[in-house]
Amino acid sequence: MSVYKPCDIRGPIEELTPELYYRWGCVLGSLLPEGARCVTGGDVRPSTREFLPALEKGLCDTGAHVVSTGIQPTPIVYFVKRTLPAHACAIVTASHSPADVNGLKWMIGDLPPDEDDVKQLRQLAETAGWSVRRKGTVETYDPIQQYGDWLRNNFHLANDERLLSVILDFGNGCWANCGARLYTSVFPKFAVKSINSHPDGIFPSRVPDCSKPEHMKQLAEKVLEYHADLGIAFDGDGDRVGFVDETGTPLVAEEATYILIQSFGGDFSGGRFVYDLKFSDTIPAAARAAGASPIPERSGHTFIRSRMIQEDALFGAEISGHYFYRELNYGDDGLFTACRLTAYLTRTGIPFSKLRENAPKPFITPDIRLEVQPDAHAFVERVKRLFADLPLSFVDGVRVDFPTGWALARPSVTENKVTFRFEGTSQENLGKTIAFFTERLKELREPLQPLLAKHSAPTEP
Repeated sequence: MSVYKPCDIRGPIEELTPELYYRWGCVLGSLLPEGARCVTGGDVRPSTREFLPALEKGLCDTGAHVVSTGIQPTPIVYFVKRTLPAHACAIVTASHSPADVNGLKWMIGDLPPDEDDVKQLRQLAETAGWSVRRKGTVETYDPIQQYGDWLRNNFHLANDERLLSVILDFGNGCWANCGARLYTSVFPKFAVKSINSHPDGIFPSRVPDCSKPEHMKQLAEKVLEYHADLGIAFDGDGDRVGFVDETGTPLVAEEATYILIQSFGGDFSGGRFVYDLKFSDTIPAAARAAGASPIPERSGHTFIRSRMIQEDALFGAEISGHYFYRELNYGDDGLFTACRLTAYLTRTGIPFSKLRENAPKPFITPDIRLEVQPDAHAFVERVKRLFADLPLSFVDGVRVDFPTGWALARPSVTENKVTFRFEGTSQENLGKTIAFFTERLKELREPLQPLLAKHSAPTEP
């Protein structure tokens, strides 16, 4: 598969070279006004150390003024871009992907790249279609002190708020360099312990994806071992975050998002909330109950952030653990979200598990990826035709609404597969929803049988 994805570049390191990064840098530099500042950084993967200088050289050779932050969490690069300010940023990272993958994220102006921008970058890189201009300059920039001051200014605890015991799991990723120091500077009286706190781009401790409970087993064990009030896990480049309560239970995305919605209190009333359409319906319902207008959007950083800007939304959430805020210029930051949830937990005086239990329980499946015939897009079009008599939405693929719940079918952007997700209004209705869906798509009955077996026998709608 191509390393060029809908919103960024990502692929196996054997398909990436310093020459490619140099070409990408040349293209990005030529798209900027001459002398414009571009902030650069990269994650802890070993390959980043040869790819990042090549990217910076390309930017410089086409007239950009490069502000190099070195190996940094992605949110810190975004922070530097918005506070200098700079015209653009470019980050060598594969985010939550395994160690044998790397990539490139970038942003020119305030909008992240869309599919057309990625296509343009590819075309110009392959044809050497960049401008040769007076060579730019490079300066190194250490943003940690400024970022730490900004983070502390955002969170002020009263003297009577309770002190917590916290375990931070950096997963050997980018926050391992500075995350514990920054977090404890915000909460200096907390008992804070760190695990996997040595930066290592091989990620020896766990997969650098904190969105799945199975990747937080070690953190859950440490929370129980130290009787901690809270566990926090970060992904490889630090923009995603996941949580574990004091009972050692990892929070699912709906639980964490529900609690973050509550953390806004009255500030949410009258605001807008952009949410990943894969979320349970309990999430838009929670936003409406808090007085906000929920707006569904396609999964993906580019799509959520761009919609945040379009709607001037106060808050946004993606099911993978990205959380977006108007105050971050509509961007996301895993450490900022960790501090926000921590501060809310101290204010409530309620155990974290009780906050989790207050979240409405969703009856929803994870993503289910299946091969289809003749191809993914044709299959999704067939779903639209077969269920044309029911309410449909087309934010991404097609969502079919039943009296018992909903079914979502989305074509994969990387392979000939369709991703399915189902939700029911109850456990029994989840089974009915899957059965109603497969009644008209009989070829799905066998692969979805394990899901059907977990629920009661369906009845006709």
